[in-house]
Amino acid sequence: MNKVGFSFDLNAKVTQKSDHDLLAAAQEYAKVVGFRYFTSGEFDKWPGRRCNARTIWRRFGSWKQALAIIGIEGKRKHEYTPEELIDNLEAIWKEVGRPPGSRQVGQMGAKISMGPYNRIWGSVRKACEFIARFHRGEITREQLLAGPVDAVPTKKVPHGVRWKVLVRDNFRCVVCGANPAIDHSVRLEVDHIVPVARGGSNHFGNLRTLCLNCNAGKGDR
Repeated sequence: MNKVGFSFDLNAKVTQKSDHDLLAAAQEYAKVVGFRYFTSGEFDKWPGRRCNARTIWRRFGSWKQALAIIGIEGKRKHEYTPEELIDNLEAIWKEVGRPPGSRQVGQMGAKISMGPYNRIWGSVRKACEFIARFHRGEITREQLLAGPVDAVPTKKVPHGVRWKVLVRDNFRCVVCGANPAIDHSVRLEVDHIVPVARGGSNHFGNLRTLCLNCNAGKGDR
């Protein structure tokens, strides 16, 4: 017996899952594994999946990019040592001929986000200041790698809150409208409107979605 309103239409269009649906599917499995990095193969073996990994990475350009949108970075991001961060920053500095900003750091060299630099030195600019002081002989190598002892810690946005912000902002940069589903080079970040250093919190209303370029531009001002 046919359902009411259903017809066997040969010309019926294939319903394409939205960006939200695909990212939500990845988000569901992320919760299962405690928001650690997971491979596309792991995802495809999950009985509860609502789509396959290939559909997701084709929409967003790569599996790594799709996971980055929901706040899960590859293993490598969390393995950078202070030495590697400084070596990367110095190499970019030499290439551009001036102290690099967050935008250059995100697009050149090892293409590292601001996060690791913020956690140790407070900002990319502060890390550059420490490098300059080291080469002037004002501080030791150990002090360079340790960063300021009174650096203001960053507040990591919980995955659940980050997801709600991304959904609210339709997975697009609220400043320029950049969308990773259309431009696979776009990288989204959840930004504090009032910076943590100025008392800003992880309250939903104090967060917004920015692309890497817009967030870097804000940080360089």
